[in-house]
Amino acid sequence: MYKILLRENSQTRVIQTQGQQSLLEILRNEDYSVYAPCGGKGRCGKCLVDIKGEGKVLACNYYPAGDVEVILPAREEAQILATQTAYLEDFPPAHSRQLLHPDAYGAAIDLGTTTIVCYFVHLASGRIVKISSWMNPQTAYGADVISRISYCQENPGGLKLLQKILTESINREFKSFLSEMKAGKQQIQETVIAGNTTMLHILLGYNPEPLALAPFTPAFTAQQVLGAENSSLLLHPQGRLITLPCLSAYVGSDIVAGLAVLKVPLQNYLFLDIGTNGEMALVKGKEIFTCATAAGPAFEGAGLSSGMPALKGAIAAFEGPSNYKVIGDVRPVGICGSGVIDSVAWLRRNHLMDESGLIQQDFEIYPGIQITQADIREIQLAKSAIYSGIKILLKRAGLNFQELEALFLAGGLGNYIHIPSAVEIGLLPAELKDKTFAVGNSAGIGALQFLRSEVFANKVDRVIQQSQYIELSDDEDFALEFAMNMDFLK
Repeated sequence: MYKILLRENSQTRVIQTQGQQSLLEILRNEDYSVYAPCGGKGRCGKCLVDIKGEGKVLACNYYPAGDVEVILPAREEAQILATQTAYLEDFPPAHSRQLLHPDAYGAAIDLGTTTIVCYFVHLASGRIVKISSWMNPQTAYGADVISRISYCQENPGGLKLLQKILTESINREFKSFLSEMKAGKQQIQETVIAGNTTMLHILLGYNPEPLALAPFTPAFTAQQVLGAENSSLLLHPQGRLITLPCLSAYVGSDIVAGLAVLKVPLQNYLFLDIGTNGEMALVKGKEIFTCATAAGPAFEGAGLSSGMPALKGAIAAFEGPSNYKVIGDVRPVGICGSGVIDSVAWLRRNHLMDESGLIQQDFEIYPGIQITQADIREIQLAKSAIYSGIKILLKRAGLNFQELEALFLAGGLGNYIHIPSAVEIGLLPAELKDKTFAVGNSAGIGALQFLRSEVFANKVDRVIQQSQYIELSDDEDFALEFAMNMDFLK
């Protein structure tokens, strides 16, 4: 038995442990969510902590043999986009709802792989009372859904653990809200959740392993409704947890909710959410073609030498040496997805990278923050996956770029991305450069409208009925498109 003294900001805590566990495992067990995009396999180099007297070490590779003092990095809040835009429809609140409490509340949640956003709503009036956002604590077990699935496969009880830490993080936000409102859990009547298919499986305790293996068969795609007795979330005894319907293993209810809440008088347009999975939809009249590409976590800041999520200290925009913007206006400590896209575009524009992606040497953006050759390759893979998915959707729909009226970008990266940079590296089509618009957190707003309005459920049903999913691994043209779109061509 030995002691570990944990220091985080001004707080100190002593834990006792024994056995041959890595420091990362010990911290996980104590509910410290250490950022570990590779899932603790020692590949990403992101789970750095400071050991007094020893210096910085990777928590996943450090095995304490006696008493140690650990200085943890400060936990920062994610820069999560939670507001509504003009492109998202606002539905009138339901007035026929039977309230289980005179001051009943509802919660609408956008359950992302990296971040979580929760809207608390006063059900009688439909008024948004509070918006909370935080990092998904499962990032300590890997940056993307495949790493989470792998953790469930490789660790007995892994699914239950990931489910537990997720529900506990949501319940902490619920408790904080109820405390602010001087209310009890019996006042949370309904919770509506939109998210990707893997996150919903883990939340509800369904084995996600079939999602990673052909033929990629989910345990469910339909809307799930659970009574309070079957949910671990804080709810009124007669309350409900509702998860919105998905389309496939990799096109989740976040896309369904986004499509349903989008308000545009157009016939032909693209809808794209760039994350660890590049989920997308092409709307052609009353037909909707959907697919998902394995973009990987590069655009979320993971898997890159200096990459990080969109947190305080991340370079979010880059226009050349000494010309960059940092989240929080502090000293840079890393670079997030939008900054990476800008940096790669700048390298190409200034002939420091050729069309194949080759650079002569690693490029230093700021002391200690760089773009390496390996980083470039990760970006190539990600951007080619997205662009190739778009090309396949166009082919299936029988359309060309000129016939598209708009491209709508959902999510945080979609809001902060510099469109000319995205076009320059071949992530987005040049034909849509002036027709591309950010719509914000469409998944969260969709969940919110489902909670507030009885009418919105009909729109969700129509999206499901009109949609068809294209499995890119079965498409004979995808591999060719992927290879052709790897280069950085003018």
